[in-house]
Amino acid sequence: MMLRNRRNQSTDAETHGAERGLDRFEGFSDAVFAIALTLLIVEIKVPGSPEGAPGYSDLASAMAEQWREFLALVLCYVVIGAYWLQHHYSGRIYAKSDHWFGVINLLFLLAIVVIPYPIRVWCFHLGTGFEPVASVTLVAGLALIACTWMAKWFYAMPGRRLMDERLAPDFLQQMTRRYGVATLLQIAAIPVVIAASRIGVAIALLCVAFFLLPQPTPRYKPREEPSEAEKLNK
Repeated sequence: MMLRNRRNQSTDAETHGAERGLDRFEGFSDAVFAIALTLLIVEIKVPGSPEGAPGYSDLASAMAEQWREFLALVLCYVVIGAYWLQHHYSGRIYAKSDHWFGVINLLFLLAIVVIPYPIRVWCFHLGTGFEPVASVTLVAGLALIACTWMAKWFYAMPGRRLMDERLAPDFLQQMTRRYGVATLLQIAAIPVVIAASRIGVAIALLCVAFFLLPQPTPRYKPREEPSEAEKLNK
């Protein structure tokens, strides 16, 4: 109980608006992620349906011709899923929220909701004369997600404004480097994609794929580790 109370104490860093716990914050974010993932399959129209491809003579061929739509589905699922994993992971790092943290999170969720559009643009123009423009659109969309994610981190970091005070300083520095390098690479991929479209796209997608890997286990100050029950509830 003492540890929980200590976690909820305000820090010296200024926060803005009413400080809140993370339950409703994470619940709303999870709902947006779930809706964004669920709607992906709706975009694929079944051949023979009112909105699907008409006049086909071979159903297997008609479905095979939809490979761009299936590629878009997989890429969207991977990108959104990777950031959901990081969102789930960060529940062990952030301790509370405030007004501006919520605003930044809304911008992050907007980028998540929008990302299927640039991904589909790229998939449907892959191998065509419009691929360079489509590639810039995709990389810019991925960079926007990375920047809004990093904005949340930088807002919560000063004086551990919104972060668990028990976390070890070297752990937070490690995560700042990991997130910071990934974000810088996403931004650097924009000029690269202008010069070499597929190389820029590859860099941006590899940065996303990196966050599908397990992240470091949170480390705490000596004698301030959370209980096993608290870890399981995060």
